[in-house]
Amino acid sequence: MSYADLSGSDFLRALNEENRRFVEAAERSGLAAEVVACPGWTVADLVFHMVKVQNMFYGMLTTPDATSPKDLPRIERGADGEALLAQFRKGATRLEAMLGAVADDTPVWTFTGGDVAQWVKRRQAQEVLVHRFDAETAGGAVAPADPVLCADGIDEMLHVFLPRMSMEKLSMQGSVHFHCTDTDGEWMLTPVDGQVVVTREHGKGTVALRGPAQLLLQVLWRRTNVDDALARGAEMFGDRAALDALLAGLVV
Repeated sequence: MSYADLSGSDFLRALNEENRRFVEAAERSGLAAEVVACPGWTVADLVFHMVKVQNMFYGMLTTPDATSPKDLPRIERGADGEALLAQFRKGATRLEAMLGAVADDTPVWTFTGGDVAQWVKRRQAQEVLVHRFDAETAGGAVAPADPVLCADGIDEMLHVFLPRMSMEKLSMQGSVHFHCTDTDGEWMLTPVDGQVVVTREHGKGTVALRGPAQLLLQVLWRRTNVDDALARGAEMFGDRAALDALLAGLVV
């Protein structure tokens, strides 16, 4: 299966699985452990961040008159420890059930200004996937993830988040090509008139980074660096400076 073939039900299955793995990682690492990718955060802070994200999307999808997160009631943090993990589990179960009852093509609020329910199912699966990486890194090594889901995460980053980033901070010193080696997925990023044009295609960029989808996803979300990715099996061709310039400007 290609990432382009993923459906809302696929994202819901991934959300359920990654929610479970997130809790296991938090318990294994310990709530007091520091989260390297989120300076100043402990795993407990990471768990509560996920609680707030769950609450925001549940509220936005069930509150007809809400037009932004500011319209929703604040959620209070449970005590660190099992109470906080229980708060996460409760929110995850509630959100999964609600999303499971919503058709993929149902119009919904999103922070992009509006989309359909499948967008939210995808976003929630990808959100907890990356933060599962964070919880695992706090205590040791990151476990493998589904390559197809990771390729979809790359596509989401490049088509949903990259266009929302400041072009003043996003430095492009040439075209950049990303190529998954364990599943379908290739993207060309080309600077055009002060913007970044992203196309899903093979091409020859100023620089190319190819490797397992999970490694490329971690690089794009700044959960690992290029040197680590190269040491773990990725390959780079061309001008390293062009890749470093792009990654330095990604605000995640």
